[in-house]
Amino acid sequence: MTDHPFYNTLQWVLLVFFMVPLIEVTLAIFGAAWAQFGYVKSPEKFKQLIIQITTVGKEPELVQSTVNTIRSYGLSMPHQIWVVIEPNHPAAYVNADKVIVVPLSFKCKPVDKARALEYTRMLRSRENLDRDDVKILFVDDDTLPSKRYIQLAFAGDYDLCQGITVPSRWYAVGGMRHIILSHLDNIRTRNCLIYCSCTQGLTQKPLFVHGEGLCITGKTEKIVTWNRPIIASDDLVFGTNAAHLGMSWGYFHAAIQLVSPWTFKENLNQRWRWTWGNFDAIGHREIMPRGAAIFKGAKYALGFMSIFASTTGAVLLLMGIAKVPPQAHTVFWTSLISWFVSYGFTGWINSGGEPNRSLRTNPFRYWGFRVTQTLIATVLTPLTALAPVFIISYSVLRGRPKRFIMIKKTNKAMQKTA
Repeated sequence: MTDHPFYNTLQWVLLVFFMVPLIEVTLAIFGAAWAQFGYVKSPEKFKQLIIQITTVGKEPELVQSTVNTIRSYGLSMPHQIWVVIEPNHPAAYVNADKVIVVPLSFKCKPVDKARALEYTRMLRSRENLDRDDVKILFVDDDTLPSKRYIQLAFAGDYDLCQGITVPSRWYAVGGMRHIILSHLDNIRTRNCLIYCSCTQGLTQKPLFVHGEGLCITGKTEKIVTWNRPIIASDDLVFGTNAAHLGMSWGYFHAAIQLVSPWTFKENLNQRWRWTWGNFDAIGHREIMPRGAAIFKGAKYALGFMSIFASTTGAVLLLMGIAKVPPQAHTVFWTSLISWFVSYGFTGWINSGGEPNRSLRTNPFRYWGFRVTQTLIATVLTPLTALAPVFIISYSVLRGRPKRFIMIKKTNKAMQKTA
């Protein structure tokens, strides 16, 4: 039965998909090399940095903590911290240079967050801050850039640049539920290490762009603008349009630290927003250029095909219907092991850093926590890798959201200390 030409062909087709983890590891190595040796730094070109925290305003304590931490870095470059909020929320932020309330009367093509970004873009234009010697670093209300992240973002001799998203703030605290939810975010770090590093750094044609930690020049913002009919994925839309217009991209290795969702419902709501934001961008040329849309659509298709083919192949292998050719056994097992190791490595990264060290001041607890989370990340590899398939399917069935979906960023578990 297995000598039939169909099954002989199937074996080699399956082998191609089984090799995807090896290909991804290769991409990550090239991306890391580019970040280390290819990232050009020219801090003398830039005169000012604006760190903008864009938030609805519902969780001021978390934003205030971010402002205070950034102030504690003692940054050497001239910089300001702007907090941008919606009306009818607390506006007293200590240590912030500006608190900007976006008026309800302000209208433009996008809604919600992108609307606020467009408002501040126009404000910078009026203040003559839309220059190529001004850098703007965008921070969400639940994110915190490390000091090194800010320094590398400011110094990067690019129109746009960013580093790695790391869900290290309150990583895997608050019980089993948040342990799982934190590890579901490991895929975000993995995507940064593999795809952002190569497509932002090597090819200058970004496949992913995350709003957390996106750093651009004032001139770039002036040319590209946020003024497109979107409800989400403003980061991807801005970054791909900038690349389409010929602007330069840079990628560096430093962490923008974020908080994973606290409940499964919030995790689904967050991904629902992202999925439809990406779908809208892929489907509308006013939002995303054709080339970028095809690139993003192909990644969705390849991801689904890879999961389907790999899963089907594994079942057929176990049933003895298909076999990995004997001459390819080493390649198969190496790729399988690298798949698990890559997710384990993200668990090591995400459980480290200052946020986790500050919660676990005892060195034995800190290193024990990192080893434990690395092992958990490795074991949860199939769940983490398959989750996007279920989430995207759920989002499609649920339908397009009408507004920017907000999730709660704070939780009682955040008060947990070592």
